[in-house]
Amino acid sequence: MSIKLEEYAKNKIRSEMKMRKITTREMCDLLDEKLGIKLKPQSFNNKISRSDFRATFFFECMYIIGVKSIQIEIDEIEFNEKIEGGKN
Repeated sequence: MSIKLEEYAKNKIRSEMKMRKITTREMCDLLDEKLGIKLKPQSFNNKISRSDFRATFFFECMYIIGVKSIQIEIDEIEFNEKIEGGKN
């Protein structure tokens, strides 16, 4: 089974929030308090559900909820584009 990279990131944020019992409102408050990122809960949900975010946002979310390490199984991720010569 393979998963698109965008789906993996979205699912990872949601699963880490759920494991830590962090609501969307709490996530938005943390983003604002710790990093100055102002998002309303609906905007956050839209961003996550559309997978419309950069890697930076993914890591910011992981940081503020206390994720210390992330294991990614590369052979299960489906990339949108073929990577040639090691560059995207």
